[in-house]
Amino acid sequence: MRVLLTGALGYVGSAINYTLTRQGYEVVGLDAGFFPETCFYREDIWHARAEMKRLIRKDIRDISEDDLRGCDAVVDFAGLANDPSGELNPVWTDDINHQACVMLAKWAKKKGISRYIFASSCSVYGARGESILTEESPVEPVSAYAKAKVATERDVRLLADRHFFPTFLRNATAFGASPRMRFDLVVNNLAAYGYTTGHVKILSDGTAWRPNVHIEDIALAVLACLESPSEEIGGDTLNVGRDSENHQVRELAALVSEGLGNCKVEVAKMAGKDPRSYRVSFSRISKLRNYRPQWSVEKGIRELKDSFEANRLTYEMFQSMDYHNVMRMQHLISAGKLDGTLRFNN
Repeated sequence: MRVLLTGALGYVGSAINYTLTRQGYEVVGLDAGFFPETCFYREDIWHARAEMKRLIRKDIRDISEDDLRGCDAVVDFAGLANDPSGELNPVWTDDINHQACVMLAKWAKKKGISRYIFASSCSVYGARGESILTEESPVEPVSAYAKAKVATERDVRLLADRHFFPTFLRNATAFGASPRMRFDLVVNNLAAYGYTTGHVKILSDGTAWRPNVHIEDIALAVLACLESPSEEIGGDTLNVGRDSENHQVRELAALVSEGLGNCKVEVAKMAGKDPRSYRVSFSRISKLRNYRPQWSVEKGIRELKDSFEANRLTYEMFQSMDYHNVMRMQHLISAGKLDGTLRFNN
């Protein structure tokens, strides 16, 4: 099977590419190329590009029918990647994370591609406190990023019929080592700060709940969807993660402290309550055939520590714009490399 993977050079996209190619899939990657092509983790473990059938350097908004030539499925993980990036300009966020994704789904349907897998997010549930949320729970997005995810789910679902089977993966907050590393995610951020300073710093009071999922387990969810009969998952929405990996931020800090060793947990002065708090049920995806997630937060922290040691991570590296989405975008804009539509200037 040949798969068009958008966001193929991204933090999660790299893991999906590696998992699919290892299982014999042909991957056609598409990526705008906002980040430099550096491999953070070991080259002998990760192959960010080498095994792709081909790589298309293109903004998802500029995708054409020809880019889907010969593909049997679309896995859509492109887009501005988190709340801070999404808030830079909500118009950009809607254009990239909503309108372009719907256009891609329409191209796929026109080309007779039956499978379309969309990377949504558990952030669509909003600030929900102690409630345990399922796929049937009302969505209450509070950020431009989450609103775009909700809008895409809504509009692409309208395209579903007996020949076109979209699936929506609401991923928990990702963590884990990747060749395209990100440190603006809670577990990765806590671990990198602890490793480089000896202190695990919490910026809130630590009581907020977060569901967490390793990037390789997201990739396994994609693989399971591709291998499941289309009539079983067509039009379905799946929370991606494990029930055991719902943690309060202060619990995550304690796990990082224990996993790294010799790190003290530190709460920032004047830290307040983070309203973005939600717990999620993953019972539905646990019933999906062939989906067997492999990672806990504890195991992921050990992997992160190994990757930090292998790459000699310093505080300056950790704070570099190359590993933080909003910092990278702001740099490209201020340097004049991106135009007023967030496309690269020629």
